[in-house]
Amino acid sequence: MKKIVYRVSIIFILALFITSCGRDKQKTEAIAMVNDAPVLLKEFQKEISIQSKKNPAFKITSKTLQEQLDIMIDKKLMLQEAMKMGLAENERFVDTIKTFWEQTLIRELIDAKMKEWGDRIFVTDEDVQKTYQRMQYAPIVKLLKVENKEKAEAARQRMLKGEKIEGEETIGPLSSEDIKIDILNNAFDMAQGEAKIFEYENGYLVLYLIKKEKTSVPLLKDIYNQIKQSVLEQKKEKALEQWLKDIKKSAQIQVNTQILKKAANEQ
Repeated sequence: MKKIVYRVSIIFILALFITSCGRDKQKTEAIAMVNDAPVLLKEFQKEISIQSKKNPAFKITSKTLQEQLDIMIDKKLMLQEAMKMGLAENERFVDTIKTFWEQTLIRELIDAKMKEWGDRIFVTDEDVQKTYQRMQYAPIVKLLKVENKEKAEAARQRMLKGEKIEGEETIGPLSSEDIKIDILNNAFDMAQGEAKIFEYENGYLVLYLIKKEKTSVPLLKDIYNQIKQSVLEQKKEKALEQWLKDIKKSAQIQVNTQILKKAANEQ
């Protein structure tokens, strides 16, 4: 067993050596740098190609390209953190390094972080009660994203007057279990006809509650454990997202916008 681990380790070290030898060339083709680690243009184009084949409805736009790049940057950051924690030295990891090393390493990292956060991630009875109350309503909202707070306030005032604004979306009825944007959870606590502003992705979201539709849900005692588990998973996901945002802030990330545009034109 030790011989097998040793051989796989040697293969991995050689791979790192070969990569380091070509690092200067890689940098010239890098679409982004994450703490001196390149995100290569050819890797980026490959991921876009995979997404296009997997999802026929996938559209290549500046937004989807940026989203895919963000995913690859997050992946680099998580791998770097896993290496810092010494997870790559685990024998269990080394056994699978040849084919699944990135996936395994990230999974190990997430497991390690969840254990670290275990004492502070829990669900209270109040959490369950609040979620149950939200499940009894399905809000319908207007949503508008703007660049700055002044435009957000102007849009909010227009919404309160009942004016229709270019770019606004009507969303709903919303289910508390299916919400993807956390800000939308605020709709469950808003009054009909109320409009609020929230910071979101280098801009602001204006949220206007049109109405709340009453929904039918089982008795709380029948779905208590199900709600508790669902809330726990949501809390774990939020903790992971916040941790990733924090390490991203301290990381040195450089995006080559010219190559990003080139990638869009070549698709």
